[in-house]
Amino acid sequence: MNILPKKSWHVRNRDNVSRVRRDEAAEAESRRRDEERAARAEQEARTELLRRRSRCALSGGEKGLEPPASPSQGLGLLTDRREDHPTVTGNRELAEEQRQERERRERALGILTYLGQSSAEAQTSKPWYSLPPSERGKEEKEEEKSRGRKRSFDPLLDVQANLRKKRRGAAGETTGARESERGRGRAR
Repeated sequence: MNILPKKSWHVRNRDNVSRVRRDEAAEAESRRRDEERAARAEQEARTELLRRRSRCALSGGEKGLEPPASPSQGLGLLTDRREDHPTVTGNRELAEEQRQERERRERALGILTYLGQSSAEAQTSKPWYSLPPSERGKEEKEEEKSRGRKRSFDPLLDVQANLRKKRRGAAGETTGARESERGRGRAR
């Protein structure tokens, strides 16, 4: 590998490989020491907090539940207090049921969708505009066919049609007789 041929120092150079390995080992050792020191400090802080809580529980007071803010930590405005101090929670089952009910309502409204899921996929039935034209008109055609079948088998419609014919026939006879009389009178 000939990346930097004119440079005298490169990590792939035979002469510098041992130096690079030595530096990496020193860096790993310093990281390990820092992690051990941080873990030890965290453990001491936890034991101190537990000691204060046990003293407080024995004395019956609420004083000393919260650890004092150390100057190295700062104010911690953006930290989540629930992680630092576990609180007494209510009925977990009830909270889970309420969360599931809220999710079900939001899914029904189309508000709650997961990553990679569209609101149309979250609904149980597809919207009319996503259906192909053949499926869109199927329901309307079926309804029209059923209405036609119902009309053809309806006896009341048959009776009404016969009455209309009878009325037309009776009305036609009276108008026809008058016209024939008029026609005769003019011909005389």
